[in-house]
Amino acid sequence: MSGAQPAGRTHDPGSGSAHLGTDVLRAYATRPLPGEVRGPAEAHLDRCAGCRARLSPLLADEAELTSLWERVDRATDEPTRSLLERCALRLGVPEDAARLCAAMPALRWSWWGGAALLLMLSVAAARLSESTSAPLLFFALVPALSAVGVVAVTGQRFDPAYVWLAVSPLGGFRVVLLRATAVQVLSLVLSAAGAAGLPLAFPYTLGWLVPSLMLTAVCLALSSRMDALPAITLTLTAWAVWLVAAYNSALPAATRILLPGTQLAMAAVALLALGALVVLRDGFDRQGRRAAAHEGPTTGTRGLA
Repeated sequence: MSGAQPAGRTHDPGSGSAHLGTDVLRAYATRPLPGEVRGPAEAHLDRCAGCRARLSPLLADEAELTSLWERVDRATDEPTRSLLERCALRLGVPEDAARLCAAMPALRWSWWGGAALLLMLSVAAARLSESTSAPLLFFALVPALSAVGVVAVTGQRFDPAYVWLAVSPLGGFRVVLLRATAVQVLSLVLSAAGAAGLPLAFPYTLGWLVPSLMLTAVCLALSSRMDALPAITLTLTAWAVWLVAAYNSALPAATRILLPGTQLAMAAVALLALGALVVLRDGFDRQGRRAAAHEGPTTGTRGLA
C-alpha cells in the first residue's frame, strides 16, 4: 500500500513527485473543494510551478476577471448619485459642484413635495373660491417658500454639511451662491407651473417673480451677518407686513404687489440687497471657518468617547 498513489494525483517520472490530477485541478478552479482535499492541493500548488501552469487555463478568462474586478471597484468606490446630481452632470455641471448642490436639505424630495402640495392647494383655493382675494395666498406663499428653501442651504442650523464652506476650494460665498441658485431655479420652475393654473390674466400670473427674488436676496444678505433663523424670521415678518399694507380688495388678487409701481419698488429692494450681499460676502467665509472650528473639537470628543 505504501507504493500506491494518493487519490487525485499523478506521478511525474522526471521529478519523482506526485502532481495534482486534471480532475482535481478542474474542481479546484470551478468549485470549492472539501477541506481535506483543498489544503494539500493548495500546499502543492504553492511549491509546484508545473501544476500552477496547468491550472491557469482552467481558471476564468483574465480579461473577464479584470472586467469583473473593475465593476466591483466602481460599485464600492463610487458614491450613489441622486437623480438631481445625475441631471446636473448631464447638463455639464462640474462633478464637485453637482454633488455640492445635491447634498442639501432643501433639495430633498420631501421638501419639494411639501412645497408643491402647498402651492397646489393655494391654486385650487383660488380657482374654486369666488372671492377676488383668493389668489393672494399663492402670491404670499411663493416668495416665502423660495426664501425658506434658500436659507436652508446657507445656515449651519439647517444644513449639516455647512462646514463644507470652510474646506471647499470654491470659497464660502461662491458655495452659498451656487447652492442658493440651484434652489431658486427649482423654486421658480415649480412656481411657474402653479401660476399657470391661476384664474388671472397673464401679466398678473407673473407677479410672484420679483417678490421671490427680493426675499431671497434680502434673506441672503441678512444671513451673511447673522444666523439663518433670525434672518428668515426678519425677512418673513417684513414680507407679512408688506402684504398687509398692500392689501386692497378692489385690485386683482386684492393686493398692490401686482401693480407696476410696486413691482419696480420691490425690484429696487432686490438690487440693493444684492449689492449688500456682494459687499458683505466675506461673512460666509467667516461663518464657515467658525463652523469648522466648532465641528473639529466636537468630532474629536466623540471619537475619544
